[in-house]
Amino acid sequence: MTGALKLQDSIPDIAATSFIGIIAKLEMIVGADRDIGDPTDFPWPHIASVLRDLKVIAGGLPVGNRSRAKTRSDIARHWESAVKLVAALEEEGAAEFRGDVTVS
Repeated sequence: MTGALKLQDSIPDIAATSFIGIIAKLEMIVGADRDIGDPTDFPWPHIASVLRDLKVIAGGLPVGNRSRAKTRSDIARHWESAVKLVAALEEEGAAEFRGDVTVS
C-alpha cells in the first residue's frame, strides 16, 4: 500500500502532455480518493464534471488493441524512471531498517 501512496504523491510532479494525460490524472484522483469522505461534497462532483467534459472533448482513455510495438516503446521510455524509483524506494526502506531516517 505504501508504494501506491508514494505513486499517488508523485502525480502532482508529473506534467501531463496531452488531454489524455490530464484525463488519466483525474481518473487516478477520482478513483483513489472517492472513498475518503462524502463523494457528494465539494470538490468531488466538480472534479467528476471536469473529467466528463474532458472526455467529451478529447475522448476517453485508450482501451485495448494496442500494438505490441507501441507497448514496447512505452515500456522502454519509462523503464529508466521506474528503475530509479524502485532503487530509491529500496534505499529508503534499507535506511529505515538501519535506523538512518529521522522523522521531522
